[in-house]
Amino acid sequence: MSDGALLDPEGFAALIETRLRTEPGLAVRGREGLTIQLHVGQSDLALSIHNFYNAYAQYPSELETVVDTLLRSLRNYDSARTITSFDELRERVYPLLKPISLLVTIRERKLPMLVYRPFLADLMISYVIEEPSSLAYISEQHLERWGLAEHELHAQAMANLRRRTDERGEHTIAGEGDQRLVIFKAQDGFDATRLLLPDVIERWRTQIPGNLVIGIPNRDFLIIFSDTEPTIVTAVAHQIQREAAERAHGLTDQLFTITGGQVREYEWD
Repeated sequence: MSDGALLDPEGFAALIETRLRTEPGLAVRGREGLTIQLHVGQSDLALSIHNFYNAYAQYPSELETVVDTLLRSLRNYDSARTITSFDELRERVYPLLKPISLLVTIRERKLPMLVYRPFLADLMISYVIEEPSSLAYISEQHLERWGLAEHELHAQAMANLRRRTDERGEHTIAGEGDQRLVIFKAQDGFDATRLLLPDVIERWRTQIPGNLVIGIPNRDFLIIFSDTEPTIVTAVAHQIQREAAERAHGLTDQLFTITGGQVREYEWD
């Protein structure tokens, strides 16, 4: 395989999916781009192979090594710990914004129901455990086995997201005045979910005139901008609409704002 033409992301993902289907103890539930839904042991997880593809693209001759590394990480996946001991993993629990339509897929495939909270714009807050190369969704069965209440899980997940954001919430700034853009793009899987930290976003209120407008077109992107110049709002909104439809891990083209310290849907003409 390593002697052929360089695989594109779709070809690489298809190859990995095929290999995973031959692995004992794993069940492939589906695939979206470079994310593969798996059932491992007693856990459901979303395996992102983006980093593995990057490694392969940099060293195409090492395709088999990359694949073997991925498979080995899954074979060592400690599902028992994620099921039975919340104390050992509480620092790795995070909230994750997802389209609420994911629940339909969960029901159709008869998977354990996720723990979730409805959010805005047809989104929900789900909860995940961060593993070395994947995210494992937390289900109602987890809470039952842990003897944990949903509000306790939410509080711990939000505390972890805040700590992570304070430590490495990378962002870039472009433009001045009503053309200033603040972009969170840490590429850690939780950029859009940082919308759940309105006080972090409001730190930019003194530097951005008018109302703060926020877009989260996909999981790995959050943009903050001003609404004082209608042409800028229109241009950015159209770009958000395209990215929500075309990029992997798309979320929503709905815009948001902060009012009274709370996240609200932003209405514009």
